[in-house]
Amino acid sequence: MIYDKDIGMWHKRNTSHYLIKDCYKNKYFFDNEGRVENNYQYNKVKKDVVIIGDSQIEGLSVDNRSVIHNSLYQELNGKYNVLNYALAGTGPVQQLEILKHKVNINKIDTLFQFVILENDLNDGDQATLNGVNRPKVYAIFESLDKYKVIKPKPYDYQEKSRDFIGNFELYVYLKRTFNHYKRILLNLSTSTSLAPIKVIRPPLIVNEEYKWQQLKGAIYQTNKLAKKYRFKYVVIFLSSFEKLGYAQNSSKFEKFLKRHHVDSVNILPYLNTLESDRSLSYTCDGHWNKYTHSELAKYIGKNFDL
Repeated sequence: MIYDKDIGMWHKRNTSHYLIKDCYKNKYFFDNEGRVENNYQYNKVKKDVVIIGDSQIEGLSVDNRSVIHNSLYQELNGKYNVLNYALAGTGPVQQLEILKHKVNINKIDTLFQFVILENDLNDGDQATLNGVNRPKVYAIFESLDKYKVIKPKPYDYQEKSRDFIGNFELYVYLKRTFNHYKRILLNLSTSTSLAPIKVIRPPLIVNEEYKWQQLKGAIYQTNKLAKKYRFKYVVIFLSSFEKLGYAQNSSKFEKFLKRHHVDSVNILPYLNTLESDRSLSYTCDGHWNKYTHSELAKYIGKNFDL
């Protein structure tokens, strides 16, 4: 990543490197715009299908040919340019600014936005940002129509140092080391000789009402952009809590989308059918594997009018 005055962080342009974890080693590529690279030649005459989301859609652990945008390009037989503007650590609030500052909105035919509810609720709240995170743009929504953009902090000494470290591809390892020892210290401070009491209850979202306001506001404003520039907008979402038996978040979100006439689909039932055959994610970090990226591209190609 490098510092970006509008988003807070963005991919380094014209960059390739290896992402190495216990269960995979993959080479990823960013193009001259800082997007996850296409494995086809961009055609200026064609309209664009844009895909946006977080690290699941960014797909740095997946072979570039199989990442969802390249898989969808093949599914559509090259009818459109399919572009991937996903960025790890972002939710709809940050992605709204990516659309405004990074994407050629006038060329969009269809925008597919992937929302993983619990992650994206947190990504809209400034309180979740700590000292080891790269800066982010935020917004404060008083209502769906009234909001204020909170720009990323300035490009100070700390961010210059991070960019310098990034030249040696060390930042992610230093952050991982910091978080590792932070977890150890936290476990030591909360350890007890008594066996924990298991209580079955819905998972807790801290500051929930505020987080929902930011998420809904960002989706509402993205839908306004779609109407203004006359492109199709589809939200593809899932709730991690729904897999645990709590469907409240997905139901609440779906009602909001229907009320504001936003095309959407809950992708979890489809993923569940895929998971009956084979694993969808890498065991070491939970990110979707190339099978899931390819199957989601097939799903989009078959179920939406493109």
